[in-house]
Amino acid sequence: HKLSLGIDFSILRKRLSGSFDFYNDNYFDLLQTRGKSIALLGTSYPTENIGKNRRQGYEVALTWQDHAGSLNYYLSGNWTLEKSKLVFMDEQETPYNYQRLTGRPVGVVLGLQANGFLTSEDIANNYPVMPGTTVQPGDVKYVDQNNDGVIDEYDRVVIGGDKPLKYFGIDLGLEYKGLEFSMFWMGCYGRDLYVSDRTLVEGFQSIGQSYGQAYKNLLNRWTPETQETATYPRLSAGGNTYNYGGYYNSSLWMHSGNYLRLKNIMLAYNLPARLCNNAFGGLRAKVFVGAENLLTFSACELVDPEVTFTSSPIQRCIFTGIKLQF
Repeated sequence: HKLSLGIDFSILRKRLSGSFDFYNDNYFDLLQTRGKSIALLGTSYPTENIGKNRRQGYEVALTWQDHAGSLNYYLSGNWTLEKSKLVFMDEQETPYNYQRLTGRPVGVVLGLQANGFLTSEDIANNYPVMPGTTVQPGDVKYVDQNNDGVIDEYDRVVIGGDKPLKYFGIDLGLEYKGLEFSMFWMGCYGRDLYVSDRTLVEGFQSIGQSYGQAYKNLLNRWTPETQETATYPRLSAGGNTYNYGGYYNSSLWMHSGNYLRLKNIMLAYNLPARLCNNAFGGLRAKVFVGAENLLTFSACELVDPEVTFTSSPIQRCIFTGIKLQF
């Protein structure tokens, strides 16, 4: 069931134009497995059309275009808010409301809340850890949410994905006596980014009979000398499942995904028509130089804000050329 409302306008002799859109989409009969089914036969239950989600948002776009003598220019911007809600999923009963997903945004992430790193005093005082594990100073210190003396699945809380997403873009351009300039900025905020590649954040992963490489960010690891300023746990050859959150995720690897990127920028010059007519017999010529992804300001410097660590990176391209038109 989809509801969309919008308005477009143009005023001040079309110098100012814009639009506003609102949508509210209710999805139902989504395929899901019942969470309250009991495993008796040793096989999984079939999916059923029982899920319900809601997605809604707003988008605003404004453009101002005008001229001052021979100078023509425009400035355009857009802003979008997107939020969602998991209306029904027949989830398992939980003794703790902080673990319920119903009513939260779709895709919310549960995990352990990291609170620094374990010290010798913590270990001596039997600070809660995951059952069956042996820890050392410099391992991640997790919050025991239900105060039962152990770190397990019941200590998972929302660590990300619970905020509305906001996107925006700014487009600017001008033209003056054959000289053209334009640029486009884009960005996002209210976004959470889980850095899930253990090769990047842990290093020295087991590869056959040897260990893989480690990256520069691990220089800020925990050591007895850096325990007050460290942002990474102690190094462990072969990786350390405990420090990565076990099977539960860890807020230590959840980062802000906010960023601002100069997506495109272009400077061009159209050769005067009189010069082209005399020298090239009416051929039009434009000389230009531009760039893509020239600048990026990101809250998380570990990975590209738009591409995962193991994917091909977005390239910074600088180009120039001449455009001929007969």
